Amino acid sequence: MSASAEPSIVVGCMPDDRGDDAVALAGVLARQLGWGVTLAYIQPESWPGTPVGAVDAEWAAFLRAEADQILDGAVRRLQVVAPDVPYRRAVHAHRGSGRGLGELAERRGAALVVVGSAPEGHHGRVAVGSTADQLLHGSPVPVALAPWGYSAAVPSRLSRTTLAFHRSARSAATLMCGSLLSNRLGTGLRLVTVLARPKRFFGGLQHAGVEEQMFQVARDQMLADLDEAAESMGPRVSADVELAEGDDIPSALAAVDWTDELLVCSVSDVGPLTRVFVGDVSSKIIRSAEVPVVVFPRGARLDVWR
Repeated sequence: MSASAEPSIVVGCMPDDRGDDAVALAGVLARQLGWGVTLAYIQPESWPGTPVGAVDAEWAAFLRAEADQILDGAVRRLQVVAPDVPYRRAVHAHRGSGRGLGELAERRGAALVVVGSAPEGHHGRVAVGSTADQLLHGSPVPVALAPWGYSAAVPSRLSRTTLAFHRSARSAATLMCGSLLSNRLGTGLRLVTVLARPKRFFGGLQHAGVEEQMFQVARDQMLADLDEAAESMGPRVSADVELAEGDDIPSALAAVDWTDELLVCSVSDVGPLTRVFVGDVSSKIIRSAEVPVVVFPRGARLDVWR
């Protein structure tokens, strides 16, 4: 089956559960977005230690066979999850798997890259390994991360897009990205702000009272920011708002009700202007999420999402 016209989704294929999870998420997204999928395998550029331009026939044959085997498996998995989604195969040589996927996505004019979690991840959570880390710090297109075990219980469709919102200089761009993705997917939209209670710095009832007052001020401000953000999206966009509170980010997110949805995580206010850069808070949110996460880079072309 040949792939349909762009936009499309590039999915990083691996010969293990990580590959299954990535293909499953890509299939759900592609089916709902009406896009095609590029099943991609990033292989080494050459035999380690050989001079530039040297060709080892046996090594090249091994790489071809390995790529065929991995992509054959990816095709079978995609046809189980989304049999009607058009696809194509791609093998790209690069020293870094994440950088290779980003390069391939840029060359193919893709709109999204999907990868699975790192091997050391926990079930139901996103673990950022070297591939995802390279993408999050250098992808020219949005990146979707599948949690461990996602392929075992793939939803028939995504019902909601949740945007991790924090008021900053990037707020307007973040809201736009979340709104565009939700509209494209045809899902409900929710804005969630995480409020982690800081550790006690001082003892005594008096200091505890002061800290509680400061915490209440922060809570009130965040609730006001959420309401203002939802209102700023205009009358045609209906967004629910929720303040997630906890002793830390994982406990705050654990208290949130998660359905069949995506979590859109904002980029940091620092970093290259046209590249993804995940800050400390965003990084913790990604690793604590119980659902797939999508990160939009700065300067991303948004025309395909409109």
